[in-house]
Amino acid sequence: MATPVEQIKQRLSIVDVVGSYVALQKAGKSFKAKSPFTNERTPSFFVSPDRGTYYCFSSGKGGDMFTFIEEMEGVDFKGALKILAERAGVELVAVDPKERDVREKLFALLEEAATFFVAERQKTSPISEYLHGRAVKDETIEKWRIGYAPAGWRNLKEYLLGKGYTEALILQSGLSKKPEGEGSGYDVFRDRVMFPICDSSGRVVGFSGRIFGADPAAPKYVNSPETDLFLKSHVLFGYDKAKTGIRTYDFSLVVEGQFDLVLSHQAGYTNTVALSGTALSLQHVELLQRLSNNVVLALDADKAGINSVKRSAVIMLKRGMDVKVARIVGGKDPADLVREDPKLLKQAVGKAQHIVEFLLAVLREDVKDDRAYRLRVREEVLPFIALMPNKIDQEYFEGVVAGVLGVTTDAIRYEVSRAGEQEAVREPVRTEQAPRPTPQLPGRTEDVLTHLFGILLWQEGEKALGEVSEISAEKLRENLEFVLGHDSMHSLLDWPPERKNEAIFKAETVYTEGVKGELSRAVAHMLQELYVASLRRSLSQARDRLKEAEKVLDEDARVEALTLCNSINETLKTAVLENRFLHTL
Repeated sequence: MATPVEQIKQRLSIVDVVGSYVALQKAGKSFKAKSPFTNERTPSFFVSPDRGTYYCFSSGKGGDMFTFIEEMEGVDFKGALKILAERAGVELVAVDPKERDVREKLFALLEEAATFFVAERQKTSPISEYLHGRAVKDETIEKWRIGYAPAGWRNLKEYLLGKGYTEALILQSGLSKKPEGEGSGYDVFRDRVMFPICDSSGRVVGFSGRIFGADPAAPKYVNSPETDLFLKSHVLFGYDKAKTGIRTYDFSLVVEGQFDLVLSHQAGYTNTVALSGTALSLQHVELLQRLSNNVVLALDADKAGINSVKRSAVIMLKRGMDVKVARIVGGKDPADLVREDPKLLKQAVGKAQHIVEFLLAVLREDVKDDRAYRLRVREEVLPFIALMPNKIDQEYFEGVVAGVLGVTTDAIRYEVSRAGEQEAVREPVRTEQAPRPTPQLPGRTEDVLTHLFGILLWQEGEKALGEVSEISAEKLRENLEFVLGHDSMHSLLDWPPERKNEAIFKAETVYTEGVKGELSRAVAHMLQELYVASLRRSLSQARDRLKEAEKVLDEDARVEALTLCNSINETLKTAVLENRFLHTL
């Protein structure tokens, strides 16, 4: 019987899998696209449906559909397996918990905890009343698996111990703490409304708990500590459920808290994710940018919220994203708008301003003196324009600021340039230079060798598929081994799969759509270049032997080395003048 991996590959094409994340264009027998891993303008990402693999020249990443999902979704192989199995309709047989490794046991434990919290909420009517009072509908409660952690100190711990989990594993999951000394571990979450936090494949990795009781000393929200599964800088609350919405609407809506998130989804914004008490990180931005280059920030309108908007915008603008801000006035948040009227959130998002225009408006309300306002704009707004890698955007917003301040565009452009220089001193902006999607014929011997070997592997693959080519893979292999020698040829064959794939994709990108005769001529010239380089190395070594023989006055060795030098030199002259490989392919 086929394994789940084999079944998935039988049912899914890598083109379909990759094509759901990036826009692919046909390129001969392959497909090309702009890299989903880097911020580039020219396509350098290629997919081969015949081999079921991809390769990205700008980042050096490659593999099959499973490694692609791992990269895009930030999951391990098992997470990718689950995602693709669900898409392919392949059933994954459950494994006995005792046979799982520690990581899988942690996933199972956290899932059991989520089930426990839901059951506790269902039998605690005040929790449902509280949620209904915050305008959360029953279907939303169920969809997000909102639960309740009872007030006792060890309710969850005792439940999990009863399910066969060890106290050490419960501590490792972040659900329990152990006091200093010899005391027994106790629950981290007590008397709290519980929101499970999932990774991008929907597996529970942690929790966020909002206080339910009236303890003034208790923090309003408590989140799971970082664990082997839960890295706060890598996980966005709601991302697993928002991925489709982000692709559909072509923007992500970023909110602050749990109720903001679930109520935004309830109001129809299924593209919403939440920061959940942590700052937006580069890893968070990478997750969002894989799905859309556009984002709307709907964070708190207080000073802390505006600072959070600024920090988030810096990361995203550097990566060329379009950043807008939804203004929510009156000290309200998205949850308040939905509770009052879902249309209010729609209006706020619809009127979202670009970060530059948002900051101009906020500063105008805060600073009434014109000169002070201009100085604040120079210090707090122009640096954001300087971060934009798109010069057209830069010029546009320089004009916007000039119009607002009543000054010339040249003056603003000068100050933006200065702001850019200051930013470069503090932290150089790393822009990724997109490589040429179609490599030129390599000039260095190492590159020529890689290129030739890629053509050989490509042509052997074409022959295995029954394709007709203008060159013979067998003759190319014979010629390459003649040039390199037996040992060097076999060292090539020992290359790891990822390096071979890179070489194959390079060959395909150059020659798949080439004119008839181009491939054979190029291969012959590259073989000659390698051959000539090999002869020159041999000649240099023979001359070294001649010098050594003359130095030690060894006449026999001198004559032997001299004869070898003359022989190699004659062969080299012929090789330079006449390409012996032109008619051997």
